[in-house]
Amino acid sequence: MKKQFYFGLLFVLAFMPLLAACGGGEDAATEDGLTPIEFRLNWTLYGEHAPFFVGVDKGFYEAEGLDVSIVEGSGSSTTVKLIGNGTNTLGYADSATMMRGVSAGVPAYAVAVTFQSSPMSFIYRADAGGPDTIDKLPGTKVAITAGDASMSIFEACLGANDMTMDDIELIQVTNPQAKEVAVLEGTADVFLGYFVDQPLRMEKTTGIDMEWAKLVDVCNVNTLSSAVIANKFWAEQNPETVTKFVRATQRAWQYTMDNPQEAAEIFASHAEAFDAPLALEEIEGSLTLLHTPNSEGKAIGWSALEDWQSTQQVLEQYAGFKPEEDASVFFTNDFVSESPYEP
Repeated sequence: MKKQFYFGLLFVLAFMPLLAACGGGEDAATEDGLTPIEFRLNWTLYGEHAPFFVGVDKGFYEAEGLDVSIVEGSGSSTTVKLIGNGTNTLGYADSATMMRGVSAGVPAYAVAVTFQSSPMSFIYRADAGGPDTIDKLPGTKVAITAGDASMSIFEACLGANDMTMDDIELIQVTNPQAKEVAVLEGTADVFLGYFVDQPLRMEKTTGIDMEWAKLVDVCNVNTLSSAVIANKFWAEQNPETVTKFVRATQRAWQYTMDNPQEAAEIFASHAEAFDAPLALEEIEGSLTLLHTPNSEGKAIGWSALEDWQSTQQVLEQYAGFKPEEDASVFFTNDFVSESPYEP
């Protein structure tokens, strides 16, 4: 874990000249007068990303004067680094991963938080059953990979319920796909993953019924999850552009809530691995994660300081995270607009 912190710091220092260049004022417009934005995702395409494609296809970004192109990611850690060094100025990443980057010196912050309840879940075969209550967790065989990003919240789950890794059995596998195979073949009982994606896709490709139990329900532990993040230097020099992007994104998420079937069809037209029914399942799951009790009734993307403090406390207590004195360094609501999210 420390190696990751040190690497992040060295990475930022190495690219300080580029970071300075990010602060040069509003981006140059295209020939048609639109401001170009390359939006970097956290991973390859899955249903959680559908609202961004809705925003493009329905013209919400264009209505704000933005020419948005969406590019796939290769993990939140990589996205945070690319935002930090100015390769991209806006992206989508896991909040906890971004917090680690910020503590290592990466100039980034969350400008809108979409997944405020963690989708991390125990995923298992329906015919085998799994730990849907905390008393079923001891002795469970859990498939993991080296450096598994899910381990932080899993350790928090155990610690919050007076358990340790000694109370379960870890099954080490080589890659994320091998976790799925281990559960399908019965060498592991469960693996940790997002309920909005993996079990739904596995059912479609294998025909085997899958079930899941969210860690927030089983363990009563939650961390903020996916968020729109920005290069802080660039955002401070381009506040109008950030506000427009966030507002169009809020409008797109609202449209997806109101029109999930159409959103699924739009997303499936961009994602070769998806058909509309699978996309719809993933979208419907994603839409259940937009708020916590602290943000209920607030605008889409608005996040509460209390939830950032709680996330930091979980990371500090169970994942060796060095806390910031003021958790507000990780986010801002300054770019979040109120409904109806119109230009």
